[in-house]
Amino acid sequence: MTVDDARRDERTAYLASLLPAHVLERDAETGGLLRLLLGAVAGELALVEDDLERLYDSWFVETAPEWVVPYLADLVGLVGLPGDLGPGAGVSRRGVVANTVSYRQRKGTVAVLEQVVRDVTGWPATAVEFYRLLATTGHMNHVRLDRPALASVRGAATVELESPALARGVLTRLAHTGEVRHVDPGETGGRGRYGIPNVGIFVFPVQVSEATGIPAHLVDDAWLTSPLDRPSPWFAPPTTEETIEHLAVESDLPVPLRPRRLLALLADARATWPVETRLPVAVSVDDDDPLQPYRVRVCGLEDLATVGAATPRDATDDDPNVVLDGWQVMLDPVEGRLQPYVDGVPYDAAVHGDHTFHVDHAVGAVADVGAGTYDRSAAHEDARDGDPFVVLEERRDRFDDQARVPGGPANPSIDTIAKALTAVSTGWAVDAAIRPGGTRVVSIATSEDHVGDVVVGIPEESRLILVAAEWKERTLLSGDVAAPVPGIYTAEGLRPRIVGDILVTGGDGSALLLDGLVVLGDVHVEAGGLRSLTVSQCTLAGRIVVDGDDAGPNRALNVSVLRSLVGGVELVETVPTLTATDSVIDPRLTTIGGGTAGPAILANGTSTEISGSTLFGTLDCRLLEVTSSVCDGVVTVVDRQRGCARFSFLHPGSRAPRRFRCVPASDSATAVGPSYLSLDPASPFYPALAPSTSAAIRRGGEYGAEMGVHHHLRRPERMDAARRLVAPYLPAGMQIGIFGS
Repeated sequence: MTVDDARRDERTAYLASLLPAHVLERDAETGGLLRLLLGAVAGELALVEDDLERLYDSWFVETAPEWVVPYLADLVGLVGLPGDLGPGAGVSRRGVVANTVSYRQRKGTVAVLEQVVRDVTGWPATAVEFYRLLATTGHMNHVRLDRPALASVRGAATVELESPALARGVLTRLAHTGEVRHVDPGETGGRGRYGIPNVGIFVFPVQVSEATGIPAHLVDDAWLTSPLDRPSPWFAPPTTEETIEHLAVESDLPVPLRPRRLLALLADARATWPVETRLPVAVSVDDDDPLQPYRVRVCGLEDLATVGAATPRDATDDDPNVVLDGWQVMLDPVEGRLQPYVDGVPYDAAVHGDHTFHVDHAVGAVADVGAGTYDRSAAHEDARDGDPFVVLEERRDRFDDQARVPGGPANPSIDTIAKALTAVSTGWAVDAAIRPGGTRVVSIATSEDHVGDVVVGIPEESRLILVAAEWKERTLLSGDVAAPVPGIYTAEGLRPRIVGDILVTGGDGSALLLDGLVVLGDVHVEAGGLRSLTVSQCTLAGRIVVDGDDAGPNRALNVSVLRSLVGGVELVETVPTLTATDSVIDPRLTTIGGGTAGPAILANGTSTEISGSTLFGTLDCRLLEVTSSVCDGVVTVVDRQRGCARFSFLHPGSRAPRRFRCVPASDSATAVGPSYLSLDPASPFYPALAPSTSAAIRRGGEYGAEMGVHHHLRRPERMDAARRLVAPYLPAGMQIGIFGS
């Protein structure tokens, strides 16, 4: 262990303050040997203090390091705790350890079964006692109104009839005939559900993130909020359960927003207006305040508001057939679209002038991959610090002048990406003679569209970071709010789009990092000497294309794709390395903008490393290292004497290096490929493996996890741990099944 200089100086000053003043004066006169001795002692003292603080933190499960949690589990007799799933899985074991005593106090109840599974997996879950859903023969002396054998049309306003498939049907309370088979304990859960002794725990492995101020785009007469201009469902942020006894209901689960649920929430908000009520969807016009609840309507369930709608609780003599003046919007949460109206007629820019519409809503996804409003800070720091621009140079990175779009306190005149890049280039030119190189950051602090190609020129030994991030205000200990500090940014809550290509030219030893962007075009690196191109947490509806010539071969370039959705990669043969981690490379993305689908990766001269990724389309490279991935296209490797394919699915007919626990086991063998819940890039379940996929693929990745882009979630291991740890709390004579998509 080491102590930084600031901490050592602090402890040295403290030790010096304990000595008499004349001793310090005499030491200063004689060369300061005593102060040097105090500095050596202060370093060791700081180490001891840090160790004591860590020891104190380790006494409590809330503050203990992750490696201490298993030891605390031993203290309470908790056996079978899963191994450390790593930071990528997004789940900690400390929750189940902290609540073990509470579990045991409620042993045998359905609520504790639900909570154990929730804490172990880190996903929302709901428990269903199947015997309560069995149709029974009625008796006049014992009427069971809670188990009707026939569905009531009065339940149309709830989840009963509107969408039986929602949440895999677990939210409905319709009666079923009984089954005598044991409940299926596996992942598919296709049999034995509705038996008398059966209890089911349904897990919802979906991440929901709120998106604020997202512009709606006009696509074929429909206004959509999806970044890829495709229908995509809206979600409602799930509420936080406060107690173990609470059984999860629809509002606690990450499920798509039903139209009738939205209508019920709007009705409640209209009844209490003008008291503000938080709604899962809000629409604003031209950056004004969100429209009032009575001006927001649900498509297919209600008509436009009429005169008197603003005061629904008051008696009115106004004609109910007269449509309310001003703006109104019809919402369709199933497809994530809206239709604006002005004075009762559909909005037409040619008639009513240009207006913008912004929507506050929530989106869902199986994993945080691609551009989104989720918190990208940790992955962004990993991508920034792991950049070869910093690592290979073995020097401390330097962050120079930084720009914000739109212009912030540092430079209000910067309102476009082009102006920000011009300001950065000016800074490089000014400092060229004084201190060349360094890193400059352009943070895009808005989710608006930026139309046109972005031209990036990076001088030698310099790096540019183009990131979706905001300079946020700081709250001081005194309670005062301080202005944002230029360059200190937060990578979350934004999803800007670049409608065009990003054209990059780099000098020798230069680097470019893109993070959190939606690019409806290509990232095109022209001939030059770029050292590093990192695409982190981006959605590219185009390709990464790298060119080269004799004057600028890009011979030292390292291309990295981290947790991104990319339409393809095409590299000139002089590019030495390509890395894809936790990403999806799907040529069908390029067809969204009217392009043509090509190969997934075309890099005949490149050493390629694929880890935890899903590839659709062909892969051609010189060398290949692939781990825990799905290559759903023919793989052709030039040099098969080196490299390795591990724990991966390779499309039959591939010519790959030696294989270790792959599907199929050899180039000549065949195998049934994976099936997916969705192949639509706008779907929340893209491209998750379907339960019908072979177990050799669903559990064939490293650590027994699934192959492909969701490998880092370690879903099979989490589900197995839940089955193991929930068993001691099961009521006597009952059987349990844990189901997850």
